[in-house]
Amino acid sequence: MKPPYLMQANNIWRYNPPKDAVDEGVVKRASLGTDFAKACAYAEEQNKLMSEWRSERKYLKELTQKSRVDDLIKSYLISNVFNKLGEKSRKDYKYYLQCWYKSKLGGVPLLQAKMGNVLTPLCQRVYDEHASNSISLANHSLAVYRVVFNYAIRQGFTQINPFAQVKPQKQRSRKVVWQREHVRAFLNTAFSRFEWRNAGLIVNMAYEWGQRLGDMRTLTWDAYNTETGVLTLTQSKRGANITLPTSDGLKAMLAQQHEDFGWQPYIAPAPRHVRKKLVPYSLEGLSKLGALSMDEADLPEELTMMDLRRTAISEMVEVGVPISSIMAMSGHATPSSLTPYIKHTLRGASTAQTMREFPSNIMER
Repeated sequence: MKPPYLMQANNIWRYNPPKDAVDEGVVKRASLGTDFAKACAYAEEQNKLMSEWRSERKYLKELTQKSRVDDLIKSYLISNVFNKLGEKSRKDYKYYLQCWYKSKLGGVPLLQAKMGNVLTPLCQRVYDEHASNSISLANHSLAVYRVVFNYAIRQGFTQINPFAQVKPQKQRSRKVVWQREHVRAFLNTAFSRFEWRNAGLIVNMAYEWGQRLGDMRTLTWDAYNTETGVLTLTQSKRGANITLPTSDGLKAMLAQQHEDFGWQPYIAPAPRHVRKKLVPYSLEGLSKLGALSMDEADLPEELTMMDLRRTAISEMVEVGVPISSIMAMSGHATPSSLTPYIKHTLRGASTAQTMREFPSNIMER
């Protein structure tokens, strides 16, 4: 069946879409030659782009001054501008947008968004709150929100980008790691209260498996084989597919957890119901609960839960685990990406010297 806007003249197939879509740069008129199958494929692809553009325009018309900033975000995510991004960029943008999605910012009316001098202080507070946990994550999220509000300016919803005046913090190379006794103290504190127990499990999984807290807080039972203790995970940030074994201790924890929470999808949900369902911790909620547990456990103030992945990888590097094995566990794509974790320690140097097998007297044959 011939797709719309595909026509033939003098045995040549031509794609002739509506003028408004061409003027907006959504699609282009094209001469496609004599191959009908190829012409159809081209027309179907262009028609899909045009359909998405028209859906976006319809959604934009429905946005009013009573709509909120999170409505604007939804509009951006179905926009032609967003859909033209590469697959990896789209995935990253969604990840960074959702980091602040449930903040106070999402509920701000678009009318207030037009008053940048009013909204900018709130944007700065949201940024500062998240930067206290991870400057890198906050800076990436800030960059994406600036993109969204530039989009809003082009659509006529605002004349000012309130994020343009937010002052980002300069990221320093963070080298803080937890000691084993810190992990033990945190877990003992977290597991002493039922309402903190799932946060403790998230921390333990992040530490033992060397994964990001974001992936561990949303982990579902279908990713974990309760019989073999094998975890199969697609990392949310980079899309790496990894398969991980489980220590006996963590496996026992997860067995008990499955008895208590196996009736619903999430391994370690927040212990509260939303519309009669358990849901994962928000990043903010997990960070606040973690801070309370760390304070009660009397841990050093410089520690954060975001340091746990670095701690796990640093431990593996220090005891001489092969780089290829670390990459298989951490999901890093290249050996060079592990460079920040390599430390010049006596333990590491001793391991290297032992493996070189020096004789007791090098002058002897």
